[in-house]
Amino acid sequence: MKNKLLLMAATTILLASCSKDNDSIVPTVSQESMMKQGPQARPFSGSMTYTFAANQDLPCNCGDFFPVGTFYGTGSLSHLGNTTSLIKPCVAPIIQDGNYIGDHVGVECAYFMAANGDSLYCYTYPYDLMYGPTGATGVVKVDFVGGTGRFANATGSFTGTVTIGPSNATFTGLKGTIIY
Repeated sequence: MKNKLLLMAATTILLASCSKDNDSIVPTVSQESMMKQGPQARPFSGSMTYTFAANQDLPCNCGDFFPVGTFYGTGSLSHLGNTTSLIKPCVAPIIQDGNYIGDHVGVECAYFMAANGDSLYCYTYPYDLMYGPTGATGVVKVDFVGGTGRFANATGSFTGTVTIGPSNATFTGLKGTIIY
């Protein structure tokens, strides 16, 4: 009898210690529900190096600006991995006091291609490349305007610095946001 009372007391204590004071439900998020949330804003960064590509011709409507050729780039960009790119700048000279001091890039057609083959299309705002003793430098603002694959409806923007040297151009300090 004593053992039965001890067993009943132990069972009562065990059941009492497992009772909940709060009946709230802890929400969980499934991968499926995360996919249904839609595009997410993500930080964008990286850098590219470009060289003149005589055998490439990126179609671009330069309007009243002069096309200076197509350039092929390689680098690493967040969300794209090892990246390739083509750009075609269209320019007008900047003349000050009769001296050629830079180029106004009025139109620039460009895209990035991710390691998996998805493309990310870009709209580049007009900017100035100002020449110094070692080349030209300019600050660029770019919007994402769709693409292919996972970037089909991509938006967002970034800024970066273009530096034109004697044998190549670099696009560094890329920082912004991509939404896809």
